Amino acid sequence: MIIISLFFLTIAPIQAVRLGIKTGVNLSKASFSWNTLNPDNFTGFQVGPIMEFHLPIIGLGMDAAILYSEQGFKLDEESQETQSIDLPVNLKYKIKLLNIIGVYGTAGPYASFRISGDNFSIADINDQFKYKTFGAGLNFGFGVEILKHLQVGANYQLSLTDDYSVKDYSVKMKTWSVTATYFF
Repeated sequence: MIIISLFFLTIAPIQAVRLGIKTGVNLSKASFSWNTLNPDNFTGFQVGPIMEFHLPIIGLGMDAAILYSEQGFKLDEESQETQSIDLPVNLKYKIKLLNIIGVYGTAGPYASFRISGDNFSIADINDQFKYKTFGAGLNFGFGVEILKHLQVGANYQLSLTDDYSVKDYSVKMKTWSVTATYFF
C-alpha cells in the first residue's frame, strides 16, 4: 500500500502553480547570548512575491517567497534594525472546509541576505556588534484561506545563526509576523 501511495504521489499532476503578493507586519525581538539585557520589541514589515503549488486531493504542497523584510529590536530607547531579503521555502498542508474557506499549516527553512543594518555598542563590551550579512533559520506558520485567493496567517521565524556578533557574544532574532497574501 505504501509503494502504491508513493507511486501515485510521484506521478500525480501538480495543481496549477499560483503566484501572488505577500505582505505583513513583523514583530521582532533580540535574544542575547547573555541574559543581562532586556530589549524591547521592534515593529517592521515584509513584502514580496510568493509562489505556491499543491498536489491534488491530499492537500500537501509547498510555497516559496522572496521577501523584503525589516527586523530589529529596541535597546536603551534606540532602535537597531536590519533590512534583508528573506527566502523562505515551506512545506504546506491545507485542509479545505466547504469550498470557500480552508486552514493551513506551514513549516520550513529560510535564508536571509541582509542588505543593510545598524551596528551597535554595549557599555559592558568594548567593541561594536556588527550585523551578519547572511542568516538562516526555521519558519512555522498557520492561517486561513478565503475564497481561494486570500490567505491571512501568522508565522514564527526562529534564527539558527547569529544575526549580530562580537567576540564571544551573539544576538539572534526571533520574529512573529502577521501576513496577508493575495493569489492571482
